[in-house]
Amino acid sequence: MEKLTNFREGRAMKAKFLVIIPVILLAACHQAEQEDPTTVQKPEETVQNADGVWTLTIQASKGDADTKALDLSSDGSTLSAYWLDTEKVKVYKDGTYLGRLDVTPSAGERPTTATLSGEITVTGLSQGTNLTLMIPNGDTWSYTDQTGTLSSIQANYDYAMATVSVESISGNAVTTTSATFDNMQSIYRFGFKLNSNYFDPADFTVSSAGGHIVTGRALSGSEWTSSFGSLLVSPSAASDHFYYVSIRNESTAADTYNFNLHDNVGTLYMGAQAIPATSLATSGRFISAKNIVVTQPSFAPASGEVSSSSAVL
Repeated sequence: MEKLTNFREGRAMKAKFLVIIPVILLAACHQAEQEDPTTVQKPEETVQNADGVWTLTIQASKGDADTKALDLSSDGSTLSAYWLDTEKVKVYKDGTYLGRLDVTPSAGERPTTATLSGEITVTGLSQGTNLTLMIPNGDTWSYTDQTGTLSSIQANYDYAMATVSVESISGNAVTTTSATFDNMQSIYRFGFKLNSNYFDPADFTVSSAGGHIVTGRALSGSEWTSSFGSLLVSPSAASDHFYYVSIRNESTAADTYNFNLHDNVGTLYMGAQAIPATSLATSGRFISAKNIVVTQPSFAPASGEVSSSSAVL
């Protein structure tokens, strides 16, 4: 009788054990299905927000003669660049304008670094998206009607560009790679001499022998088009007999600049200056030519005389 009781109890325990095992196995299988990485949804590569407005923050820097705040060093041989808090930077994507950024210069009297911040409007952004930054007027440039001063170049004729890539997105806040601005033209300092004395013209034109001086540029879609010709400079004042001109030359080969100059009574003088290939190899240079010899052409009247056959160029 005792053996029968033990046998029945043993069968009951075995039955309980057999019932419990399938429950544990089912639970384990259910948990494994939940942790299967193939069922986890991946985030979209392009991030959307409701209104398409993004807050952009960029760390930016300038080079020796890059972008628009310009200042001659004390020795007069180099041109330094720095950020102004009044500057604005325009943002483009594939030729489409997205918005404008404010500039917060770093500490110091002539800061070469700054933080750019502001809002842009665009549908969808993703990590790796490229953005183009432009100073100051964006998609239309003009180099005409210059006055020969650094202050006028700083305000109107010093264009710079940089390309950045979206690095991270948190909510609607976007950070990018740092921006290093490249100047799109060089700054020239011209000085003219007549009979070994400095000559201060009432106006002058500068042209390229090869026809490579740009008078204006325009962005259409994602493509730039340039117009070429001579630049007229009407000085507002001479600074130690020197004149500063912003010139974009779209050739990297050696060139010659030709000058037509007029005095206060309209007499024509002419001069020329060879520009070596090393000066044209890259934009953003400061190029000084302080002793350009000018002469009065034989067909022009003497100073103060009037000739009905002379043409004022």
